[in-house]
Amino acid sequence: MSVIVDGTNGLTFPNSSTQTVAGAPLATPSFTSTIGVGGATASASGAGVSFPATQSASSNANTLDDYEEGTWTATDVSGAGLSFTNTTQTYTKIGRVVTINIENLAWPVTANTANVELGGLPFTSAQVGGGGGISNYSSSTVGMVVLNGVTNIRLYNLPSPYTRTINANMSNNSLYFSLTYITST
Repeated sequence: MSVIVDGTNGLTFPNSSTQTVAGAPLATPSFTSTIGVGGATASASGAGVSFPATQSASSNANTLDDYEEGTWTATDVSGAGLSFTNTTQTYTKIGRVVTINIENLAWPVTANTANVELGGLPFTSAQVGGGGGISNYSSSTVGMVVLNGVTNIRLYNLPSPYTRTINANMSNNSLYFSLTYITST
């Protein structure tokens, strides 16, 4: 079996259905450890594909050049100065697609009438449109919209007429949701 490695085309395996070794067809290629991409050191902890800590941006839109998992901290950017309980949340970024998870974001008791706006998303939303999601709290339903070009989420009361949710509505309640948005990087 031959393997071709060069700086332009990467790793190439000849068509294994026509190649033979000692008269037997070659098996499908496999790797027994990790593969490092974009200068990343392959992990010694098991099998998989390792991406570098910072994106190795490709000029080819069809090349997966970024994967990341981590945590982010939801903050109050409504101007009310609220402190949330359980503010560490998770995210997964694959290319430009970011999925965030909030598993129990608890509001303090408040009578504040400012519109709810959360900040702290791990990546800036692209200018082409934000993501959205729906969550239930208490006996109400809210919709969430990621704002364009920033790291903020706005909450809206559902169903129609889609008015902004105020902090007093969320008083002593918690949110649980996932939503996906597109980032510019």
